[in-house]
Amino acid sequence: MIRTRSMAIGLLVLAGSAAVGRAQMPGSSRPISLVVSGGMTVPAGDLADLHDSGFHYDASVIINIPGFPVALRPEFSLTQFKLKDPLGTGGGGYGSDDVTKMFAAMGNIELPLAGGLYAIAGGGILSLSVPGAAPGGSATDESEAKFTFDAGAGYRFKMGGIRGFLEARVGAASYEQGKFGFEKAQFIPFTFGLVF
Repeated sequence: MIRTRSMAIGLLVLAGSAAVGRAQMPGSSRPISLVVSGGMTVPAGDLADLHDSGFHYDASVIINIPGFPVALRPEFSLTQFKLKDPLGTGGGGYGSDDVTKMFAAMGNIELPLAGGLYAIAGGGILSLSVPGAAPGGSATDESEAKFTFDAGAGYRFKMGGIRGFLEARVGAASYEQGKFGFEKAQFIPFTFGLVF
């Protein structure tokens, strides 16, 4: 009973802070905003054993619904990691035979906090494509789509007539042991973006 009451009070405080945060977030009065972003993605856990840091490129929209304390943010993202020790590669650089690609379609929720700060979390589908040159994987390219989730925080600020933001998240998806040489794809994207 006490635990339920504490959770209810916590949710009310969170919803109240979201309403205050929305009033303080620069440019949040628009019903729909276009977002273009990108940055560095750091592999973590099992993924880090086989891959160097990579890059991600994202496109999304922020949908503000009047009277709703959170914003909806559907997003598409492409991430590329270079293998640390590819087998059978014929040279340096980001050739097609030494790059793992992740394509994600996410449904995120943004919770405005205060002074441009916000929390973000969501879930979606992550398609992972690992080259056949990956250690521990098969000799042919492998690809599989799985459910993924992410959570993080960001800071949005004015840049003249548009807004910019800095954001960090943690994401993860689980895969069959032995298929790719790792069981869990964990990643930490650090993002700079523009909101139009």
